[in-house]
Amino acid sequence: MAKAESMLRHWHAHRDVLAPLVQSVPEDQLDFKPWDKAMSFRELVWHVLSISALFASAAKAGRITGRPEQPDLSSKEALLRAISTLTDQTHADMASLSDEQFDQLVDTKAVFGADLPVHALLGTMIDHEIHHKGQLFVYARLMGAKELPFFVHRG
Repeated sequence: MAKAESMLRHWHAHRDVLAPLVQSVPEDQLDFKPWDKAMSFRELVWHVLSISALFASAAKAGRITGRPEQPDLSSKEALLRAISTLTDQTHADMASLSDEQFDQLVDTKAVFGADLPVHALLGTMIDHEIHHKGQLFVYARLMGAKELPFFVHRG
């Protein structure tokens, strides 16, 4: 199995839970914050999407190129569209990587203080997503969601 395929399989096991998680929460609670200075549920979903897109794009380009422009996120439907669009974009960037590229360094000094190999950057991307997805599950419970998806998608 190619390295990109293996990494994509692992990433999708987590990313593919994000849309069902968003679907499980009440539309009128998307701006819920568990404390004043926290990101809202909506902002945290965008953070996950945009940082993963940034890291995958950097892996492909060999350098940080900037976060994607934030689309309309005014409704649950718009948030779900953003999930679909950014998931497709992130997937395409990761799928384009050759096995050899996984050991190449990416200029990430501005973010991490050092350059990282592609495999480490994408591993960090997945860890970052898992971390924030856990937060989103807690938010969803605090928002009153009764039925939540399993934390990983298998299938």
